[in-house]
Amino acid sequence: HQAAWDKARNGEDYEDLGVLTLMVKGTIHQLNLVGAEIWTRINGINTVEKIAAEIAELFDTDPKGIAEDVAAFIADGEKRGWVTLSEASGPDPRWTAR
Repeated sequence: HQAAWDKARNGEDYEDLGVLTLMVKGTIHQLNLVGAEIWTRINGINTVEKIAAEIAELFDTDPKGIAEDVAAFIADGEKRGWVTLSEASGPDPRWTAR
């Protein structure tokens, strides 16, 4: 994880480094730095928008562009059975990943 962050900070290629390993139904999956940062924020409370804002801040990029990537990551996770999306409750319902 730290090696990937070091490369990212130095402007080096880090996307292919696996930094988080998931084992789901006997299958091992490696997440890169961005995937790992998204994954650690999926908690049943955070909305997709909140996760995107935090990731955008970490990587110093536009939250709107990152929101699409975060939504795609979570949608893929839902297809794989890793996460379940539900509509958030409250006055401003948005989608949350859990």
